Amino acid sequence: MSLVKLSDVANVIAGQSPKSENYNKEKEGLPFYQGKKDFGEKFLKPPSIWTREVTKIAKAGDLLFSVRAPVGAINLATEEVCIGRGLAAIRVKSNIDKNYLFYVLSSISKNLDVTSGAIFNSISKKQIESITFLLPPLAEQVCIIEMLDFTFDEIHKLKNISRKAVLIYSQLLNQIIIQFLRNKNFNWKNKYLDEISTNLDSNRKPITKSKRINGLTPYYGASGIVDYVQGYIFDDDLLLISEDGANLISRSYPIAFSISGRSWVNNHAHVLKFNSEDIQSWVEIYLNFKNIDDFISGMAQPKLNKAKLNQIPIPIPEESKLKEILETIVNAKELIKKVDINLIKKSELFDNLKSSILKKTLNINL
Repeated sequence: MSLVKLSDVANVIAGQSPKSENYNKEKEGLPFYQGKKDFGEKFLKPPSIWTREVTKIAKAGDLLFSVRAPVGAINLATEEVCIGRGLAAIRVKSNIDKNYLFYVLSSISKNLDVTSGAIFNSISKKQIESITFLLPPLAEQVCIIEMLDFTFDEIHKLKNISRKAVLIYSQLLNQIIIQFLRNKNFNWKNKYLDEISTNLDSNRKPITKSKRINGLTPYYGASGIVDYVQGYIFDDDLLLISEDGANLISRSYPIAFSISGRSWVNNHAHVLKFNSEDIQSWVEIYLNFKNIDDFISGMAQPKLNKAKLNQIPIPIPEESKLKEILETIVNAKELIKKVDINLIKKSELFDNLKSSILKKTLNINL
């Protein structure tokens, strides 16, 4: 086993971005990759952009290394591609297996990433070439690769099991809501938001970022807190509902969320005041459950205006049944929260386990 520099075992090709007028989606030229956003777990995602002007080429089997934040992310190219200046291609020589080098570089990626407590905001070709590590003979590299492939595949399976558990519990919550809505004994009656709440949109005051004064008051937008400012315009229990933004379609985050106390809200969220805490809670649950695409205008810039918001029928049960519904749903959500927290802990544990295995298997110096 010998101590080597990366330049001893591979050639580094720094990326160079073509002129943007050569980019296209008609598959003319070579697929173009320029950063981590195009990375998969280990292999590049399918291309979304091509370029007619080819600057620097990465070949199938080359390692692609992110040289800008997040520095150190690594993937393998599956075909010949053009690479921009956010990437460097690493082409191995005959004395090292590309999969072994993939694991070597994966083991140092956290130490390079400026976003994770970092030492690099970017990294140069020379710095990549100077990375040093212990290189075993090829036969031993193959054994190490097989062991790491098997171990990480098992870890990946465990992570998927945990993710599926959260998905199952989330689907269970939806089924609970559906069963409640189908129960005719609850005497459901459709109401509209302007009948059961007061709209306070006219009191909203957006503040441009340059004019915000740092303070303790949460400043809300379409999907939650975006800043903290001085002063306040509301001091109450309110329900905010997204007025615009891609999240209205993607539903990556709740589109309805309750807030309390002093707050400042910009014009990207509707502001509703309810007389009944239970009805507010149910409306929040229902809107986050219900598909409201028919009330949203514009796909490029989705918007749920006040008029359309007030056209959404909200099924309301009799008061005694509503308490029963809320209690059941709150208990289910608490269970999901526990499972979600457990998933985060497990995910961190799995990631730490992978890092530990890499460190114990490979000896790296930067």
